[in-house]
Amino acid sequence: MSELDSSSTVLEERARKREAIGLSPHRPTAKTVVHSPPEPKRGLPVALLALSLLTATAVVLLFLNRSIFTQGPVGWRAPATVDAGRLIVRDDFAEPHFDLPVRSDQDSEQRYVGDLYLIQVNQPGARVWTALGQPLPGAYRLEADLRLDPQERYALGYGGLIVRYQNDENFYLFVVDREGRYRIELVEEGAWRTVRPWTPLSSQSSGRQAIVAVVDDGAELRLLVNAVQEDTVSDPRLPAGDVGLAVGARSPGRARGLFDWVALYEIPLAD
Repeated sequence: MSELDSSSTVLEERARKREAIGLSPHRPTAKTVVHSPPEPKRGLPVALLALSLLTATAVVLLFLNRSIFTQGPVGWRAPATVDAGRLIVRDDFAEPHFDLPVRSDQDSEQRYVGDLYLIQVNQPGARVWTALGQPLPGAYRLEADLRLDPQERYALGYGGLIVRYQNDENFYLFVVDREGRYRIELVEEGAWRTVRPWTPLSSQSSGRQAIVAVVDDGAELRLLVNAVQEDTVSDPRLPAGDVGLAVGARSPGRARGLFDWVALYEIPLAD
């Protein structure tokens, strides 16, 4: 029996088995002629065609990646590209580096809770802040891990950072709240001025737990929340100064903020 006759017999046997279980004798995509051995060079054009298609697809995807996805939809902000910088100091409060106040009265409380630092505000509409005692004449990035208490009685609380702190009457305040919003304020000669009212975070994440950072390159102040740049204050009105932590409460609520760590990095000055 020839190879062709043998192949035909095998195909017929397969067809009978398919019909026995209710299938069509042949697969719709099956070849009607089986080449044994395969015809030489028949696969070469197919391989070239497949390679051409893959190359064209790669080019299209590269174009889309460069021209569309890097732009993002309206309101979308890419993760900020911030110089990692040189670590100046990091305090995780397990063995406190900064001499932060430990005090309590009817209006507020500041103390260590395990390896966290607590700032609690009991007076509606009040704010409590503390400087780190680390004046920074150059460019830097200040960041902290903030957890706002999830209890309902603290629902109107917010927390964040102070920068360019001269004294209690002159500094910038950058904060986030539990509803996923941020706010920027300037205190100048004791007068509070809103630089940016409550604005939704572009990352669409709750501020209940967030890494809040402020980058000061000497020319502008940039607010980042969870590594996403949210806002910029150009040409700051105050000179370089100290930095610190802050918690506040909108009326008629109270606030309770816990800081897991705070870190300072030295970065290059703006050109």
